[in-house]
Amino acid sequence: MRMRYHFAITLCLAAALAGCLSPKKKVAARFNDLRGQWTTNLLHQSQLPEQTLDWQAAVALLRAQNLKLRGARFEITNSQESVRQVFKDLLPTLNLRANVSRSLKSLGATSFDDVTFSVDSFFNLPGIVNMNARFFGARLTLLRAHLAHELAEREQMIELYKLLLSFQETREQSAQLQTEQQLAQTIQKADPLAGQVLLEQLKSRRLALEKQIVGLQSTAGDLFADHGRRWNLQTNGWPVLSYTSLPLPLADSNRVAQLQIKLIAVELVGAWAQVKGIKLQYWPELTIFVTGPPIYQRAAGSQQFWSPGDLRANADFFWRLDTRGDIARQLRQARRDQALQTARIREESLALTDKLLVAQKRALTLREQIDQLRQFLPVLDQAPAPQDYAGLLKAVETNRSLRDQERKLRRDLAELNTLFWFVDEAQWKGSGGL
Repeated sequence: MRMRYHFAITLCLAAALAGCLSPKKKVAARFNDLRGQWTTNLLHQSQLPEQTLDWQAAVALLRAQNLKLRGARFEITNSQESVRQVFKDLLPTLNLRANVSRSLKSLGATSFDDVTFSVDSFFNLPGIVNMNARFFGARLTLLRAHLAHELAEREQMIELYKLLLSFQETREQSAQLQTEQQLAQTIQKADPLAGQVLLEQLKSRRLALEKQIVGLQSTAGDLFADHGRRWNLQTNGWPVLSYTSLPLPLADSNRVAQLQIKLIAVELVGAWAQVKGIKLQYWPELTIFVTGPPIYQRAAGSQQFWSPGDLRANADFFWRLDTRGDIARQLRQARRDQALQTARIREESLALTDKLLVAQKRALTLREQIDQLRQFLPVLDQAPAPQDYAGLLKAVETNRSLRDQERKLRRDLAELNTLFWFVDEAQWKGSGGL
């Protein structure tokens, strides 16, 4: 009866575990939860609360929630743990083990004396060459993670700057459409057909603007990792990029592209370390192991404790002769890859230099065109309105075209300014690009 009782308990436990570990039940339960969340999210998204942010608040939220920046910070944390793990591997391991073995016929007679219990430990002293290589690689990875985080922060900050500029442009376009709407309604009173034509044209432009606003909301949600709000981004306090009046000194290597140069240096050192690691395979390796009996062992009712006299030290001397040429082949391949990487980095550096030189010349031209338009637009606004319908339509079209052109020039100039900002170390040191 006792054996049957234990056997029944075993079957019940097996059945319970099989039910708990059923994939279909787990997926069905998670599916029901997600379906409920879908309904809740749908109701929330239909009535999004509005949140207004200036530049300082937007930067703080970006640093706290942006997924790319969070991922870059996680890489730093992982790299720091990898550096510490090099030394943690020197600590002895501790393994706990318990075992019982009985036939089903004698299962009811099982007692504590039938349980075998042991505590084992293993201590490994890695080779000096191997440990130094791991430590060097871990620290180089950590350095690269810090630089990658700084690069990602600059990229996301510039994306935020462009997003604020886009929000400002949509507000300007909305105000311009409102002005033209009032004009069309005034014309409609005198000429219903002409006014209706203008209103229909405004509808299509308003739909295009609404589509643009929806896209900006989606971009802001991605940037802040929060699609649960309707964002209203203001340009208050944003950086003033005056690279047309104060050109960036491209020849000053202490100010320009320091981060990019450091990343290139890290990549080159990584390639060098790869070649060195392959060469180290030619060297002999000495590994020391310290082993011993279990720290504590209990079996068949008797127990045994660890004794220092039972410790054993094993030294393994290993030297691999490259008779097949595998190491030499790896070395040749690594050197070819390194040469290709060096050529690629050189070409990318030259391309960036050419891009900056061309951008400086183009920025001055854009600045002049913007200044000319800004001087001409007030004069155009003060000009008397034409008395005939055709002249009025032409004036409206001219005004719209010039303002669209001015916005496009400002957008192009902002693209060039953010390029200079990206490589300008003076704008990022101690202030985070603010």
